[in-house]
Amino acid sequence: MIFQSFNSAIGITVVLLYGSVGEVRNAFAEESSLSNTQATVITSAAKHCPTDLSSLQPQMEKALQFIKSASFRNTVLASLHASIPQAIAQADGLAQQIVFLKREIARQEQKRSHAEKVAREGLSDSSQELKPCWHGKEGAYCHAMDQYLVSIAANLANQKFLDALQCYQREGVR
Repeated sequence: MIFQSFNSAIGITVVLLYGSVGEVRNAFAEESSLSNTQATVITSAAKHCPTDLSSLQPQMEKALQFIKSASFRNTVLASLHASIPQAIAQADGLAQQIVFLKREIARQEQKRSHAEKVAREGLSDSSQELKPCWHGKEGAYCHAMDQYLVSIAANLANQKFLDALQCYQREGVR
């Protein structure tokens, strides 16, 4: 179940990690299909928009602290330092990526909501605060809590990435 949670939550992380992290100019050096005009627009937009999600690191570390999958934690943390301009340059289209992200955020929110419902069913009093399980502990509540926490972390990154893509779009990137 943890592997399924991991796979379903890292859609945007894979987009961010597709290329190596580097300077904005280096992001376009290998992209022969990217027009010079589009590269110039992306480079210009990068002056006003985030070039990565590293500012999210402290908040993300807190969100990830109780997630069981070390590979999920490591992948998400690494994705925060990936180049957004490079991800945009390698994507098929900014508008399509924005639509994808909006769908992914909605899907993760549904998963979070369902996981919260399942976890609350495991409590003696459903109004109690949800608490993470200790590592090594198993059961329906713990699996639900892990999915709940994964969905929260995934959408934290997804929402910031969406905000960044929308910034690039407002700056004229297509």
